[in-house]
Amino acid sequence: MADAPLDADRILAEFSGEVPVFPLPSLVLLPDVVAPLHIFEDRYRQMVADALDGERLIAMALLQPGWEPQYEGAPPIYERVCVGSIVSHEQLSDGRYKLLLYGLFRAKVVAEIASEPYRRVRVEVVPETTDPRRAAELDVRLHAVLDRLPGRRGHVGRLRQLAEKVRGVGGGPGRLADAAAEAADLGPEDRYKILAEDDVLARLSVLLDALDRKARSADETLPPRTDPRLN
Repeated sequence: MADAPLDADRILAEFSGEVPVFPLPSLVLLPDVVAPLHIFEDRYRQMVADALDGERLIAMALLQPGWEPQYEGAPPIYERVCVGSIVSHEQLSDGRYKLLLYGLFRAKVVAEIASEPYRRVRVEVVPETTDPRRAAELDVRLHAVLDRLPGRRGHVGRLRQLAEKVRGVGGGPGRLADAAAEAADLGPEDRYKILAEDDVLARLSVLLDALDRKARSADETLPPRTDPRLN
């Protein structure tokens, strides 16, 4: 079902600081990005039901390596999470849920709260930072990132339009940096580094490094070029 429109400012102002956490090995949610989720485990069905009855918030966390033997329990997660709001949900006839979760804000896990059957954490909202004295450098790096995504600028634009509907016009370079990171289609490790970086300028540096490594990896997988004169 389609749910009520988001009021991001109200949600943040009323946030209790405690939130259920959904840890996954390969999904890192970024602010102002929508993640489709299919919830089928019993404990996470209960998590969704409780979230819908409460603040409608879920923290998406990345599992640390070696999580497999402890999956049924509480394997370690990385401390930075993205807290998202359920913007639509459908409960299927067998009890499973299909959700759309909108990333609202970065947060740092400060404590895990004893709870059953799913995990809950206490978090601190992490504001992003920018140094106005380095505005020129920030502008250069923003353009460098966008120049590396020539075929994906439309995706960046759509993400920014969605963010404007939720948060209003503006948002500064941080909003553009997150949209570019989502459009870059990076792996979970690089996405986590971007999520964990509060400073927008540093975040863009992380993104550029990730794009460089991705380009080198793509070059290495291409078949060797042959000289047609030798055929």
